[in-house]
Amino acid sequence: MGKKLLIVVLVLIVSTLSFTRSFLGLIGDIPWHYGYSDVFNEDRINEELAKQLPYLERPIEYPLITGFFIYLMWYLGKSLLGYAIFTWIFLTIFAIIAAITLYKLCGLLKIGKERIFWFYIFAPSLIVFGVYNWDVIAVMLTVLAVYFFYNNKHWHSAIFLSLGLNAKLFPVLILPFMLLKTNIKQGVKMFSIFLITSLILNLYFIIYGFDVWKITYLFHGLREPNIDSIWSLTNLNTGTVNMLSVVLFLAPYLVLIFFHRKYDLISLSLASIALFLIVNKIFSPQYILWLLPFFALSQTMTRKVFYSLETANLVVFFSTSYWIFASKEQVFWMVSNIFTIVRSLVLIYILYSVLVKRQTQESSQNQNLYI
Repeated sequence: MGKKLLIVVLVLIVSTLSFTRSFLGLIGDIPWHYGYSDVFNEDRINEELAKQLPYLERPIEYPLITGFFIYLMWYLGKSLLGYAIFTWIFLTIFAIIAAITLYKLCGLLKIGKERIFWFYIFAPSLIVFGVYNWDVIAVMLTVLAVYFFYNNKHWHSAIFLSLGLNAKLFPVLILPFMLLKTNIKQGVKMFSIFLITSLILNLYFIIYGFDVWKITYLFHGLREPNIDSIWSLTNLNTGTVNMLSVVLFLAPYLVLIFFHRKYDLISLSLASIALFLIVNKIFSPQYILWLLPFFALSQTMTRKVFYSLETANLVVFFSTSYWIFASKEQVFWMVSNIFTIVRSLVLIYILYSVLVKRQTQESSQNQNLYI
């Protein structure tokens, strides 16, 4: 069996396992606190959703591509079962495309291709959260953007990164680093294409449904920290959390841009996303999926650290779900809080180790120039 075919088969199995967990929770064959997923949350399993156009007739908390994906799954499926099956099929296809593209990137960057298996395909987060929310869409688009960037197809890269932004906001974090690694002319073109792509997608809804369209972004500004976020432990009000999280993100992010711009794109992308997850007021458990491609492509990431993060994240997810849906006993809340802190500490270590190891590599390369 060829490597690419093996990857397709394995991702199909993993995605099916993820779907099975969620679907069994939906139909009640396993408790909801074990089978919970956003895909089958009560506000997503209403057939009426297919009768209202997103961003014109009803607001959605997700950007345009994800919102219309949910709408189309209902439109194509015609029923709850159809919606479930079509969601599984398309999210599986997206996960496979991401995996195959990562495989090609490993060859292009001369990275061991076995990392695809340990840090993406067999990642506990893909097994549990592949069909949980719709983050795989943005992950695929981001991987494609990185792939085209390394192939010097900057227009393609800008388009896919903009599409990623309109599926989930995090891909925009990578844009400044891409621009810094091009000349001025290429950078202006990339940035223009990025903006034009996003404008094309959103302009109709801005013109004809602005009051509904803007709710997506107002929602996130007004939203309180989720209960398994590090900020939920502080009891600060939402306005204060918004201000602090922005400052705590922007200051180090600007340091990355201005003082670490010579680092490779993979290291900078991994560092910026990890930084965002550490300080952001919302940390849903599937957000770990955002990091998987960069874990696979970063040779500084060890399996021990990676699976420590995955373990902490799963403990947070299941203890929080149990506390919400099964028992309000304080012990489950305490376990969730403890491992929320552990997860953040592991991410801080990852951020530190990526930058320090990359700096060590840079220093070693510079010393070799004088030998």
